[in-house]
Amino acid sequence: MAYEPLRMIWDYADGPRTGIADHNGRPHYFSCVFDEEIGIYGDLFDITPIDEETFAWAQEHWAIWQRWETEAHAGRLSADSHPKYGHFDPRYNELETLLDKAIDRLAAQTLRRHGEIRRASIDGELFPGQWNRLEIEWTQPPV
Repeated sequence: MAYEPLRMIWDYADGPRTGIADHNGRPHYFSCVFDEEIGIYGDLFDITPIDEETFAWAQEHWAIWQRWETEAHAGRLSADSHPKYGHFDPRYNELETLLDKAIDRLAAQTLRRHGEIRRASIDGELFPGQWNRLEIEWTQPPV
């Protein structure tokens, strides 16, 4: 197996929890599995292949967040102006609804995989305030 890019991270808490990452060179929605027995997120992920239309929506959604993050990082916007609240760009919430419905529609194709995440080396900022690019290696989970 090889490491593949995490293209966008939507939720992050002590590590990426949801977003879009490649699996076998194709974009997939990923969601980190919460281990109820030990009460933490582990290294198991549910991954769902997404179609071109869903990926285009995800890219547009991510671009809105990046624009907001750039402005917030520069001190021109506060945290309460986050796109989710509908003040920065109303299209953000429209896209989120479309993405949620598409991921639900594609859920029958979901696979469970072990994911090993590492920081990839890059030159310079990805966009203002973002320096880290992460990548993941997917393997079959232990039995």
